[in-house]
Amino acid sequence: MKIKEIFFSSRLFEFSMEVILWFRQRYESLKEAKQHFKTDKPDVGSFADFKSANWKHRVTYSEYMYSYEYWKLNEEQRDEFVSSSEMRCIYRKLSDRNVRGLFFDKVRFLKEYHTFIHRQWSLAKDLSKEQFKLMIQQHDCIAKPVDGTQGKGVFKICADAVDDLDALYSKCVKEDLLIEECVQACDEIAAFHPSSLNTIRVVTFSSQDKCVVFGALFRMGAHGNVVDNTHAGGVYAPVNVETGTIEIDAIDAENHHYSNHPDTGKPIKGFTIPYWEQILETCKAASLAVPNVRFAGWDICVTNDGRVELIEGNHAPDFDGGMQAPLKIGVKKKVQETVLDVMGVDPLKYISIWKY
Repeated sequence: MKIKEIFFSSRLFEFSMEVILWFRQRYESLKEAKQHFKTDKPDVGSFADFKSANWKHRVTYSEYMYSYEYWKLNEEQRDEFVSSSEMRCIYRKLSDRNVRGLFFDKVRFLKEYHTFIHRQWSLAKDLSKEQFKLMIQQHDCIAKPVDGTQGKGVFKICADAVDDLDALYSKCVKEDLLIEECVQACDEIAAFHPSSLNTIRVVTFSSQDKCVVFGALFRMGAHGNVVDNTHAGGVYAPVNVETGTIEIDAIDAENHHYSNHPDTGKPIKGFTIPYWEQILETCKAASLAVPNVRFAGWDICVTNDGRVELIEGNHAPDFDGGMQAPLKIGVKKKVQETVLDVMGVDPLKYISIWKY
């Protein structure tokens, strides 16, 4: 075997790629943080302290300043949290590449999980203009990029509000958008923010024959947006997995707390998600329906008749929201114990290039 072939098939190559990625992420994180400290002039924390936290724990500026408030923690307390970068290291090592592709491609995902999906959907390019017109006349629809994330590029289509059907159809075809029938959440959930589809994110860890629900959160849109993502101003609150009840205030991306929804005023703390057992059963079934789905964040909607609808799946769910940020309690130990139990491997050995 040639030297080049040995290198590219070796652990050395894998380690080299991890080092390059680590330094690139560090450079980008430091650049972002330096700009924030310069322009925002926060009265807590410091750039020097952030550099130290980023070196040891790979935290982002948002995690340092808002999500986990690293600026007020000692080193022992900081080590209780698992940063998003550390979780991505675990995902890269333990997730199946084919599963990553499945979750990134919304069309492939809809086909693979068709038994959990009841709404009408189609790529715009697969519809004639007449078929497109009929679909949006029959239902309010959501248009979204096939490979989009964080709710970017998503918009709602209501037939009554369409002034130029030809222009809308051309836009959807040109941008290769996915058109989906709007799902209507049950009244209790919709009431928090009627403009968006408010969903439940359920995080599962799975092996071939075992699934554990690691955590869950209730995601609510805000400020009239049609998506419930925090990147679009949404708020979220952790859900007690055993009871389906929200036990603390919701927060947003900048760590503002809400005991009531900021727009509708509906009380959040104490609310119990309807049909909770059905939601958990659906997520466990979805986790085991496709081989090698080890980590997943399932976005779920439940309708008035108790139907559980799978909206999307995420192969690498974030831990800055729901799992750690609201209570400011780290779950690194829980991640380690759960992955060891379900998959038989210690994930923490993958979170640092120096342990690789």
